[in-house]
Amino acid sequence: MTSKERVITAINHEEPDRVPINYSANAGIDRRLKEHFGLTQGDHEGLLQALGVDFRGLHADYKGQKLHADIPERGISVDNWGIRRRWIEHETGGYWDFCDFPLQYATEEDVANWAMPSPDDFDYDIINKKAQAKRDYCVYIGDPGVPDIINSMGMIRSMEQTLVDLAL
Repeated sequence: MTSKERVITAINHEEPDRVPINYSANAGIDRRLKEHFGLTQGDHEGLLQALGVDFRGLHADYKGQKLHADIPERGISVDNWGIRRRWIEHETGGYWDFCDFPLQYATEEDVANWAMPSPDDFDYDIINKKAQAKRDYCVYIGDPGVPDIINSMGMIRSMEQTLVDLAL
């Protein structure tokens, strides 16, 4: 049974050969698993294969200019939406934590003027080729880890301010 068949079988409420699985982990766990399987740190696909992961994500690569500067002196990485993250180290690895919520106290004018990526700044031409290469897997597009508005808004505005906004 291919991964795609396994997932479709489960979605149809039939019994697959095993439960479909996905994988996501913090950097420390990811690093140790790759070491365990004898993989290089850049071999994400190799790790997915070693774990028997049934899902593969697709995304259009961003080809536009960087819209928001990183803050290297504070160890802060900023994505193209302006969401800021800092690395929090701990004994088993670490994780990226949201910080410095740039629109926390923003006015309507600030929000209207906030730099956002244009849909035209993504390379969609490669999607079909990527999908064909992953045709035996259950392919998803987007970020299933951030499927809701409230958490996404909290990443840039702060969760406290997002909840206040909802109450107003």
